[in-house]
Amino acid sequence: MVLEYLKKNYIKGEPIFLADICIPDMTEENLRYHLKKHTDDGTLFRFEPGIYYLPKENVFGEKMVLSADVVAVNKYIRRRGKRVGFYSGYTLANHMGLSTQVPYMEEITSNYAPAEVRELSIKNRKYIIRRPIVKIDENNVAVLQLLECLKDIDKCAEEDMDSCGAILTRYITEHKITKEKIDQFIISYPIKIYKALYETGVKYVSSQR
Repeated sequence: MVLEYLKKNYIKGEPIFLADICIPDMTEENLRYHLKKHTDDGTLFRFEPGIYYLPKENVFGEKMVLSADVVAVNKYIRRRGKRVGFYSGYTLANHMGLSTQVPYMEEITSNYAPAEVRELSIKNRKYIIRRPIVKIDENNVAVLQLLECLKDIDKCAEEDMDSCGAILTRYITEHKITKEKIDQFIISYPIKIYKALYETGVKYVSSQR
């Protein structure tokens, strides 16, 4: 019953979090019993306590090992197909081209953060996980990433403000971000963000487009 549920709801190599498994009328104790049984017989692999996956083979027929980064993305950024987080801080600045610095620890802002800010490990990889200022979803993630960049631009960016402004304006254009969209959320951010907006000179997409 448990294995059939997992095969129906998860693809091979996708992290399965114990907290997300919901089988009607099955107690957690019974669920754990079945999970252990399937890990013992090799039909299910355990990544670490509370995290499992259905084994996937590579082109050579070898069982592929789940990576910490895949677990982090599925746990904190896109949980069961829903957007719940994004890379932030120095990681976001690097991804956006505002900095060439590759941080030692990936930084993620997520609705599933266990605390305001916490350093945690997934296997041998360390991450900094933060709670968002505004709850993240598919509709606001582009705007919130922009605001996070502006909030942290003084500490995370290596480029000068004009270059940062050009990079962020391209991002705004690509994601069709209007001033109206920014105004919905900017009030929740520290007041220094207005200084960053002025100094970078970012240009919004016209709401008439």
